[in-house]
Amino acid sequence: MLSFVLQYEYMIYYFLFPIVVIIASIIGAIAGIGGGVIIRPVLDAFGYFSTPEITNMISTMCVVFGTSTSIIRHVASKSKIENWKTAVYLGIGAVIGGVIGQFLFQFVKDSSNGDVLIIIQSSILIALLIFVLIYMQLMLPKGKQMHINNFIVTIIIGIFLGVCSTFLGIGGGPINVAVLLLFFGMSMKQAAINSLITIIFSQMAKIVMAGIDGTFVTLFTIDQLPTAADQSWWIFLIILVPISIIGSLLGTWFNKKMSNKGVQIVYMATTVAIILINVYLIVMSSIALA
Repeated sequence: MLSFVLQYEYMIYYFLFPIVVIIASIIGAIAGIGGGVIIRPVLDAFGYFSTPEITNMISTMCVVFGTSTSIIRHVASKSKIENWKTAVYLGIGAVIGGVIGQFLFQFVKDSSNGDVLIIIQSSILIALLIFVLIYMQLMLPKGKQMHINNFIVTIIIGIFLGVCSTFLGIGGGPINVAVLLLFFGMSMKQAAINSLITIIFSQMAKIVMAGIDGTFVTLFTIDQLPTAADQSWWIFLIILVPISIIGSLLGTWFNKKMSNKGVQIVYMATTVAIILINVYLIVMSSIALA
């Protein structure tokens, strides 16, 4: 009977996780948020895996492959990418920030348990996203935008984005887009495209650091992982990465067809949904700690 229940649970997650990833990848490519900001908290909310390291790694790999696909598609279709040098400078900073963020993630993880880590991640993300909503609703409509062109300041901002990206396991998300709108005066669609470029830099740094700090060794020592669900994570990885690529291709197609206003609506609705998901995570993790 237990074997049947476990098989039934596996079947449900093999169905649910791909749906989450393809929706997240479509939205991520449309709005420039990369998908990880949805994938990581939603997979955490299911509670299938026992450690946040696994959901972070699945999210990161989906973001890297999906986002790379989106950028290649934009370039191949000769889409105009304005201010790409700004995205590259931000990306250089994001690499540095990515290394710092991965160290912070590992430190907090080693100093606490998974529920505490989720509470910290979700609380910081909610605070940042509330700022994003306030800016988008109250300040952006009034033309509150700067036009920074100093590459040193740009790299410093990129470091901040990289730390957020890797520590929170979100790949950049709405924070990148808001920063590009606020500090660099981009349109919504250009901010979305340039955000994807920045995301690639930070997530590649996270993958390199995962190799250096032993995360890969830990996760791929399958028989040492604590639960049967954890030991199946690599199967989900093989399934979900191609799905993220398909979703990113679809999202890129939608992005090219949509107006700036349409992209902004998707962005705002997604930000609100992410806040609600993270509130749920905080509540459930707090109950688990009680």
